[in-house]
Amino acid sequence: MSLRLLLSLCLLSAACGDDDPAPTPDAGPLAAPRAATVQELARDVILPAYRQFAAEAAALEAAITAWAASGAEADHEAARVAWRSAMGTWQQVEVMLVGPAGAMGPVIGGEDMRDAIYSWPIVNACRVDQELVSQDYADVDAFAAKAVNVQGLDALEYLLFYEASANACAPNSSINSMGLWTPIVGELPARRAAMSRTVATLLVRAANALVARWDDSFFDAMTSAGSGSALFPTAQEALNALSDALFYVDKEVKDMKLADPMGLSTRCVGETCPELRESLYAARSIPNVLDNLRGTRLIYAGAEGGTGRGFDDLLRELGADQLADDFLGAIDAAIALAEGIEDDVPAILAADPDGLDPLYDAVKAITDILKTQFLAVLDLELPRRAEGDND
Repeated sequence: MSLRLLLSLCLLSAACGDDDPAPTPDAGPLAAPRAATVQELARDVILPAYRQFAAEAAALEAAITAWAASGAEADHEAARVAWRSAMGTWQQVEVMLVGPAGAMGPVIGGEDMRDAIYSWPIVNACRVDQELVSQDYADVDAFAAKAVNVQGLDALEYLLFYEASANACAPNSSINSMGLWTPIVGELPARRAAMSRTVATLLVRAANALVARWDDSFFDAMTSAGSGSALFPTAQEALNALSDALFYVDKEVKDMKLADPMGLSTRCVGETCPELRESLYAARSIPNVLDNLRGTRLIYAGAEGGTGRGFDDLLRELGADQLADDFLGAIDAAIALAEGIEDDVPAILAADPDGLDPLYDAVKAITDILKTQFLAVLDLELPRRAEGDND
């Protein structure tokens, strides 16, 4: 019986009195290891990743500023390189969305700060094109109030990597029906660079704001879990927040980034749907999955190549060495598969509609363990968004 269930039963029963106190989730010999795991993951994995991203966002802003000033193709390519680097780091962060970066409501301490940095799957290239017409990006502070789907890394991907003269809007969109697009086609390179500069400036602000929220209070709230934290009365609750974040690899990676374009979901009405992939313009769909898996390994096995504390240490301290090895083996197998894939989703599926099956199966091997033995042995709860998922 789980400790959480036992506590609930005690609240409904007279059997748990002063002479027979209910056990607490942080009781027993694992109380200190639980707290230490939360502290090390926050200090050595998550906050450093956020800080690294903030530094890479600043480098991206500098590269885009140079491109906007010169219009040179070499500077354009340098900006693309900087974007790829920043995106790679953020994709690792995607499995670390605890606290302010997480969704307000479902995530303890969540403030929806992630969406200003990367709002996928809430993306809309047509909205970006509409902003290219209106040029509202000229006022950076005013543009900050715009919807997240014209900001962040996803908007920058479209601005940096899409170079055609056509827009992404329907014929009845005002920029087409009113003839607003055609007159600016010759200005598109300059406008895309100028809008990119504004979006990059706001990206730096968002990245720095996220780090500041951690430095201001959330780091202390997490690292004091179980010993005075207002957000996490027990270290077990902080562990559950980290475990919930790991479920990104189930819903977003397995189901959306892989199953949708592979034609394994109801979102796809054909044999395959490569247009449902994550990265439509930078050909980074598989590298994104790879970085998601690398982030998963960091949270599971800890920093410094697995020498730091992670969930695997807790499993071993519970005597579940085989499970600890199996889970790490599944993560490493999926990483190795992703590292060996050279093409992106459209080319893979065009050559073989089943070409992504091995990677999907490898990711599913991770999530099968995550949703069953991992939660059971560590007495963690299934996130609400994963309830009822039999896949």
